Amino acid sequence: MALYRRKRVVVNTPNVDIQLTKPIGITIPFNKPSGIFNQSFTNHEQVFSNLKNLLLTNKGERYMLPEFGTDIRAVLFENITSEDAFTNSINGEIESAISEWMPYLVITELETTIPSYDQRIDEQEHSVRIKLVVQIGSTNIYLPIQILISDTGELEIREAVYNGRFS
Repeated sequence: MALYRRKRVVVNTPNVDIQLTKPIGITIPFNKPSGIFNQSFTNHEQVFSNLKNLLLTNKGERYMLPEFGTDIRAVLFENITSEDAFTNSINGEIESAISEWMPYLVITELETTIPSYDQRIDEQEHSVRIKLVVQIGSTNIYLPIQILISDTGELEIREAVYNGRFS
């Protein structure tokens, strides 16, 4: 359990109390009502924010870094004839972006699925689901992420619950 305070974070774990007084970065989104950037105090928080930023950025969108990001949205509207070619293309975009811009992450699981119409009755707005688990360097810290893509190309990235399987 983490308690967040303005300039200090207290992280309570079963055997260790750690006080983190200096932030290690800023997180997205940047639009906090107070005008102060959201700050991250843990590697887990910062890596999630950096990965989210990478996956949500289209190639060519960043000034002076035209190769930063992914072309996931472009792949959605390509003329691809098979589901395997489509999932391979999406997975390739994610793998190449992570290996280029976040080489300290190891992809331990990457699965892209296109739910059938019957599976999408409850969640009709999501036409592609991506399950991604990355390991931070040589640590035992794993970051499970679920990426949901709508039929209009909107991406939603959120942390997932993962204990060997997504739930």
